[in-house]
Amino acid sequence: MSDNGHAPLIRRGSALYRLFHLQLIDHRPEEKDIEWWARCRLEHICVTPYLAYDFLRTSIAALVFSTFMSLTFVDLFVLSGIAVGVCQMVVNRRRKTQVHPHSDTLTLVRRLVVLRTILWGTFAAIALSHAPIEYLPALLPTAIMVMWIESVALIAVPRAAVLNAAINGSTIAIAVVPIGGAVAMGGITVALCSFLALHWLVFHLNYMFATRRLRTRKLTEANETIQLLLNQYDQDGSDWLFECTEDGHIMRPSGRFCDAAGRSAERLEGMQLLDLFYDSPERAELRHMGGQDESFQRVVVPLRIRGEQRWWSISARKVTSDDDETRRYWRGFVADVTTAREAEARIKYMAHYDVLTDLPNRALFNTTIKRAFDRLGSDGMVAILAIDLDHFKAINDTFGHTGGDVVLKEAARRIEKCVPPGAMVARFGGDEYAVLIEHPLSRERVIEVAHRIVDAMDRPIVIEGQKASVGASVGIAFGPDDGCISDEAIYAADLALYDAKLRGRKTASIFNLRMHEEVQERRQLEFELRDALVNGELELHYQPLVATQSMETVGYEALLRWNHPTRGPVSPDQFIPIAEETGQIVQIGEWVLREALAEAARWPDHLTVSVNLSPVQTMDKELYGTIVHALAASAVPAHRLELEITETVLMRECDETIALLHKIRALGVRIALDDFGTGYSSLNYLRAFPFDKIKIDRCFVGDMAEREDSDTIVKAVIALATRLNMSTTAEGIENAEQMELLRATECSQMQGYLFSRAVPAAQLVHRVPTRKVAAPSVERLASRSPKSQPRREKEISRRAG
Repeated sequence: MSDNGHAPLIRRGSALYRLFHLQLIDHRPEEKDIEWWARCRLEHICVTPYLAYDFLRTSIAALVFSTFMSLTFVDLFVLSGIAVGVCQMVVNRRRKTQVHPHSDTLTLVRRLVVLRTILWGTFAAIALSHAPIEYLPALLPTAIMVMWIESVALIAVPRAAVLNAAINGSTIAIAVVPIGGAVAMGGITVALCSFLALHWLVFHLNYMFATRRLRTRKLTEANETIQLLLNQYDQDGSDWLFECTEDGHIMRPSGRFCDAAGRSAERLEGMQLLDLFYDSPERAELRHMGGQDESFQRVVVPLRIRGEQRWWSISARKVTSDDDETRRYWRGFVADVTTAREAEARIKYMAHYDVLTDLPNRALFNTTIKRAFDRLGSDGMVAILAIDLDHFKAINDTFGHTGGDVVLKEAARRIEKCVPPGAMVARFGGDEYAVLIEHPLSRERVIEVAHRIVDAMDRPIVIEGQKASVGASVGIAFGPDDGCISDEAIYAADLALYDAKLRGRKTASIFNLRMHEEVQERRQLEFELRDALVNGELELHYQPLVATQSMETVGYEALLRWNHPTRGPVSPDQFIPIAEETGQIVQIGEWVLREALAEAARWPDHLTVSVNLSPVQTMDKELYGTIVHALAASAVPAHRLELEITETVLMRECDETIALLHKIRALGVRIALDDFGTGYSSLNYLRAFPFDKIKIDRCFVGDMAEREDSDTIVKAVIALATRLNMSTTAEGIENAEQMELLRATECSQMQGYLFSRAVPAAQLVHRVPTRKVAAPSVERLASRSPKSQPRREKEISRRAG
């Protein structure tokens, strides 16, 4: 950067840059130091008393010039000197008041330097050119001396200084060249050499001036920073020095030492350092280290100060006394590491315990069970209980995470009360718990513990004044019978837990080999299902929906079937849960929707098609687009499509799901609530969304003729739906008696084996084979890693029909 702060005219590193030694004056202070740097240069320039200098120089020169120049010339010269003096007074005032930025004042000083130089050089050149020959030996050295004085005084602005020398030297040369003679030639030579010498001298003096100031600035800042840190350390640091005699007696305790120890200097003086600490292995280590001549570092010792547990880290070495070289003593420092020690203990705790329930976590449980297996004798036994809370997600959705935390802590408390002394209860995360019982008295006692846990968790938990039903399922495994190593036994307990959930939850299951075989079979089905759609193994069967009064077919429900090439027909109860848990149901559901609508395009226009939606599908962001595209591709009017959902979809109480259903219904698609009456709060769901149809579950319809309560429930549901302007479909009609009971009500439609089982599309009597429709495309399912511990979380939403 140049003196005036603008971009340099000569590029850095160029040949001219090196030729003129510009690297000596190219100093670049940091942005925050620009004003300070301008002030430093002003201070250096203003050391020269320019006002007095201008007055003295102008007076002397005016007297000399008056001897051979006209009065007018002298008057102009004096006036110019006065003008420069006034400008100098303005500069001095600006610098003293410091109202203006130093950088602006420095710019003004440069301009004044150039003005002074031009005026002086002009008048000097005119005077020298008219001076008598005999005056030149005196005037030329004087002019050259002024050139040196002014240039050296301006080393803080080196470019201005060199410009000053160049102007003064040029005026001398221009003035005396016409005169000629030895004196003139000598003066020109001296002026030229002076200019070269001044260029070199000014740049090097500026380099020394700038580097000294800038380095001093950095050193000052560094010292200030160090001093600040030292002061901060002295005030807030936790370390302090100490000295002890060779046998451990405290000498000259500092104020910091006294404050930290909670004792006065008088009490600490001469006291054994070991007496500050209570008996512990760490204190014994400190005693051992103090009995040696070698230095030691960071020996952490516990102590109590004013009843509070503290930890000190001590480092020390033996030194020789200055006044007695035969006497040695300990010198070192102490650091209070209590905070770090507590943080370390907290980290260790968090690594092995669950913060919410204070139970051991999975890592500590696994370590403990491995040690238990290592200690097993030939006739030893360990029991593992895998516990999972039932419907915990519903608790979280209803009461939020705060309510969920209340349940998790209460579950931990209840489980601990049910297990025998010495048993380990752990929380694996989420709503999963585990119990380890080493050397149980018998298998029967372990089973009793499992049932006590189920019964304890069956009692409601009070959350925010409301009772919430939770429940628990338990899986039991024994080692080494169910697993020779810990991992195998835990896996067996998980399989038993899965079996307990399949059997309706709120129960306990004991592991057997059948469970392992079932899991292996399920995994094989999962792998084979990935290719079933691409290989054309999936197809849709259709079961008719019959109008109750006219007994005419008004539509069909599309039901998914899997024709396995080697297994034969696979029940939907087997493969639909697998598809839902692995996420394959999304792509399968897209295919079902396109295939069903493509088939409906072959039917008469008054027939509808009903398609079941899995809860997993309703969470797919592309579902709406899939429905729109399928309707467009098949050209089937939206009112002929009916989507059936179960209340599981609404149990999440998700505003996005409700909004999606409204959006789909706005297309003209009808929405039906399936399996009505089998859930937990179906009446509330009727308020949450305006369904077009309610499907009455077969468990009620099938008992209408035998049980009065079932008949009453069915009639009540039909009456309720009628009042809400919803149609109804009764499922599972298998005999004429059930049909006649329903025909006596306002039930809209019937469905069941009495009318027809679900049949392939080719067997439908309403099918119009000549109508052309676009065949639905088939895409290979994305590969997903199999789950090692499958858990059935949702109810089956496809039925065998």
